Amino acid sequence: VCLVLGCMIYPDGWDSDEVRRMCGEQTDKYSLGACSVRWAYILAIMGILDALILSFLAFVLGNRQDGLMTEELLAESKG
Repeated sequence: VCLVLGCMIYPDGWDSDEVRRMCGEQTDKYSLGACSVRWAYILAIMGILDALILSFLAFVLGNRQDGLMTEELLAESKG
C-alpha cells in the first residue's frame, strides 16, 4: 500500500523550483518536460503489478487446494 501511495505522490513534486531549473519551465505536476523517468520508478510500478498478480494467484490456488483437501478428507473418513 505504501509503495502504491509513494508512486502516486512522487510525481506531485515535479513542479518544484529545483526540478524546473533542471528540466525546463514546461515542467509541471505529473509532466517532466525535458527530463525523463528512469528505471527505478518504472521498476517500482512493475513491483506493484507483480505483487497484485502474485497475490491474486495465491488466492486462486489456495482456494483450489482447499477444495482438494476436503475431498481427500471425505475419502479417508469413509474408508
